[in-house]
Amino acid sequence: MTSKTLLVDFPAIIKSKVLENLDVFSILKLRKVCNNLRQFIDKNPPKPNWNVTVSTCSDFISIEFASPKWLNISFKQYENICIMSWRNDHVCKSLQFQDESYIEVFSRELGLIMKHHSTGVLKSFSINQYEEKDGEQVLEQLTKIGCVSTDEVVFENCTLDQIAEYFPFFNSNHLYKIRVKDDFEQEKKDQENDIRTLNFQEIRQLDQWKNSKHVKVEVNDFHVRIQDFLHFEKVEIECKMMTVQDFILLKENFLTSSTLTSFDIQMDDDFDDRRQLYASFGLPSLPVDEDEKWFFRIPENRKVLSVTLTEADEFLFRKIDIQDVPKGAEIKN
Repeated sequence: MTSKTLLVDFPAIIKSKVLENLDVFSILKLRKVCNNLRQFIDKNPPKPNWNVTVSTCSDFISIEFASPKWLNISFKQYENICIMSWRNDHVCKSLQFQDESYIEVFSRELGLIMKHHSTGVLKSFSINQYEEKDGEQVLEQLTKIGCVSTDEVVFENCTLDQIAEYFPFFNSNHLYKIRVKDDFEQEKKDQENDIRTLNFQEIRQLDQWKNSKHVKVEVNDFHVRIQDFLHFEKVEIECKMMTVQDFILLKENFLTSSTLTSFDIQMDDDFDDRRQLYASFGLPSLPVDEDEKWFFRIPENRKVLSVTLTEADEFLFRKIDIQDVPKGAEIKN
């Protein structure tokens, strides 16, 4: 009878490859198989190719993993019992915790999960705060974890004050991309004027904001200030409106910036101030088609600033190589 080769007997490189293809829940279960595997996993934690989302809802909290395999763990309270349920593409199970709150169980499980990414960098960590009531508990748990390393952090339905509180718990040395998506109900309540401007002043002072290279902000009911984003390499903004002065400021900064490479602006309101735009930018560098394009020479540089106003009223700012300027297009000084 042929004996079976166990995972524990494989060379370290094979065991590491196996771990890279497991979801976090499978890794945690594997730790419980034997002391040998537990020690191997703890000494050689797999690089966490995970997208983690923590969501707070009206009556439960959930932790969701999008890669390498989809998994959702939710925590819900029924009187003095916490029900922890986990689902993936193949199974749905649950456990009951007597005389424990769902906040306590959530905090313990998140702490255990995050322990095993301590030497790696997550792909993405999202905080979706659909209800404010558990936000402080999520913040408290991040405080216990200490510092989360992730390529991307996503804030959805968080106020600017909450984002400023969450930011310090993300390692600024690893953070590459920031996404902010919200309708900012509290900011709407605090402002009575029709054009509401989001103030990123407090967030701008944080290293997480300063060190990141890419930002995407979706705030369709608000105006944002161009100067809050000028240090990034790549910027994507969906907002209510921008003024011609914003576009002039952005153009001037592109001509001198050593970091900016692309800046996309999509507006909710129609852009109907072309006369003032033409007064500053001049007429388009190419004959007016569905899109209008301008090209501006960048001093002492082989790059050219390309500005496109699309038929859908999107403004696209790009640094491009001079040889990529269409033949016959005027490059303005």
